[in-house]
Amino acid sequence: MAQQYPQNFFATLKGNNIIETAVKKEYDSPSSAQGRLYEDGLLIEELTFISKGESKSSFIYTFSFKSKIILGRDYDLYDGKNEFSPVDLTFLTTQPEFEKKYRYDGELGALYTKKATTFRVFSPLATGIVVYLISPKGKEEFYSLNRLPCGVFEAAIKGDYEKYRYAYLARINGNYFAVADPYAYALGLNSRMGYVVDLEKIKAINSYEDKLPEFKSKCESIIYECNVRDMTSLLDEQEKGTYNLLSKTGLKDKNGKPAGLDYIASLGVTHVQLMPIYDFATIRDDKPLSTYNWGYDPLFYLAPEGSYSSDPDDPYKRLIELKKLISAFHKKGIRVNMDVVFNHTFQFVTSALNLLCPNYYYRFNNEGEIANGTGCGNETESRRYMMRKLILDACLHFVKVFGIDGFRFDLMGLIDIDTISKVEKEVRKLKPNAMIYGEGWNMNSPLPHNEKACMNNCNVLPEVGFFNDRFRDILKGNNYGDSLARGYLTGDGNYIDGFKHVFMGSSIAYAFPPLFKRPHQSINYVECHDDMVLFDKIKALYPYDEEKILLSYQNMINIAVALSFGIPFFHAGQEFGQSKKGRHNTYNAGDEFNGINYDLRDCRKEMVEKFKGALAIRKKYPYFKLDDPKKIEELVDFVNLQGKALAIVFKPYKDCDGMVIVVNPTRESVSYQLDDYYRVIFGTNGTISTETFANLFLVPKLSISIAVKDKEKEDND
Repeated sequence: MAQQYPQNFFATLKGNNIIETAVKKEYDSPSSAQGRLYEDGLLIEELTFISKGESKSSFIYTFSFKSKIILGRDYDLYDGKNEFSPVDLTFLTTQPEFEKKYRYDGELGALYTKKATTFRVFSPLATGIVVYLISPKGKEEFYSLNRLPCGVFEAAIKGDYEKYRYAYLARINGNYFAVADPYAYALGLNSRMGYVVDLEKIKAINSYEDKLPEFKSKCESIIYECNVRDMTSLLDEQEKGTYNLLSKTGLKDKNGKPAGLDYIASLGVTHVQLMPIYDFATIRDDKPLSTYNWGYDPLFYLAPEGSYSSDPDDPYKRLIELKKLISAFHKKGIRVNMDVVFNHTFQFVTSALNLLCPNYYYRFNNEGEIANGTGCGNETESRRYMMRKLILDACLHFVKVFGIDGFRFDLMGLIDIDTISKVEKEVRKLKPNAMIYGEGWNMNSPLPHNEKACMNNCNVLPEVGFFNDRFRDILKGNNYGDSLARGYLTGDGNYIDGFKHVFMGSSIAYAFPPLFKRPHQSINYVECHDDMVLFDKIKALYPYDEEKILLSYQNMINIAVALSFGIPFFHAGQEFGQSKKGRHNTYNAGDEFNGINYDLRDCRKEMVEKFKGALAIRKKYPYFKLDDPKKIEELVDFVNLQGKALAIVFKPYKDCDGMVIVVNPTRESVSYQLDDYYRVIFGTNGTISTETFANLFLVPKLSISIAVKDKEKEDND
């Protein structure tokens, strides 16, 4: 909240020695259009008039001056009528000299110990900052912070301030602001104030990382994207939609089948990707089920979201409950990746970052307008030292305090390469197996192309993964708008060679040039929270086919994702063909469209079993862990079959004497003559089997079948 003096004109610094004033009413004499500059109330210079102009609503008078502006001091401009305006110094925050001088490498936020709490906030334009504290019993206290030369304000306040609410009262550009701490580690109801908390208490909660299996290859990862609320929102439970209910073991749906955590664990995935769990804007903490949002509208990056908590006004509940949720996944052997949205904030003007350091954290185009490559109204500037620090600090905080295992970056192509590289290196110092990946789209942004952490620059980010839209579009057809484009597995056999390329991790020159250096960079997906889900896409392509046919397509595509080289990614509900009723973007559409439909899951239990079987095959056989393009090319051959079906033939490798996968996206059965008897492990009915042997592979329409050649045949003989 800001407070301004009533003013008849506004003075703004427009260059290192230029001030521009906007006057509502034109001055009636030359003497009135004079300017005098005051520093901390003392006259320092008579300004030199340069020019007069007009805008739509004001008359613009421009002055020059010679004095040096010193941040931390108040500057006022008086006109010839002796009226005044504070001088807005925001111009300076985007200048290279500011970036070099005003930066800080230490800890920010409310740093608690039982004997004292140190408050530290970055705000170089501020001429004064006071921390406003409210005790649990409502007692108010105010303390002035001291300004450091780097633009940080700090004070160590003696006493035990645990559970005190706090905010900063700052004077910036002549105006007064009450603002929550951008580095708040805990927040109160609806994010109005921060809380002082002892993070050691959260760290002390066992994260059960000893329960996590070791990883030898990034390609062992299987990601399952879900939303904390969606996984339980349609259950008849008191705490539905919360951290607590998702972490509960033994949770059942109305049919007595596993739900929430137990259900996810039963699938065989190695990682969950939790959609935003930092504090975001548009869900009411005090009545969360009355509103809905995915959370791609960030407010505060270091505090957990309150609407998922059992008591969002308790400073510890949301922290403890999130830590216990992550621990619960770890107990099940599942790692937790966090979906982070550093490319924009919910609002620009009212953001705590922008109030405390105007314009600094944001990116602007050459015309001086706020950049909007995100389509959300603003774009953060990750190249600025303190924005990069915020991104890194937030990631390391969630690793150290909560035990997070990796990060998925929303619109990662709007973040610069150096920032993502820094995050990847620093996070992996703490967790060598941490996953760092994101949306590598080349968005329309003032950020130069050679600096974008986009897919086109993947060669300079060799340990970072990228969502592979080439894989998505070749398998199912592109998603844009109401596109009815088909892919190889939805009826366009012309993509057969493209399918071979993406099947091999998009890292081998086959129909396309390599997209990645190694398959681990390829996040293979056909459905995520964005845009039309797979079932709805298939239904749009085949609106008159019976559901059984539609689900055959879904099964086939899910299995193809599971068995392609690279890292498979699935969206919650994809395994049983959940629909969003044809809607493309359900970010605020409510639980009806987004909640996991366990009734539908129960009706399609055979489909879920096929999904589990495909993941089990991926885990068991050594081929799918390969991350060397040369080795993959050496081991894999393709045989085109009738109707543009495809046999994928694997040569002997390690303890497997060979494998054949037949992909049949046609509406007729196909056959493939094997070179010996093979054990069919994904048979004609799509179920797992270890008893059937054949030398002629019969594959029904719209399905994938798998056979292996190994020593079990000899043992059976």
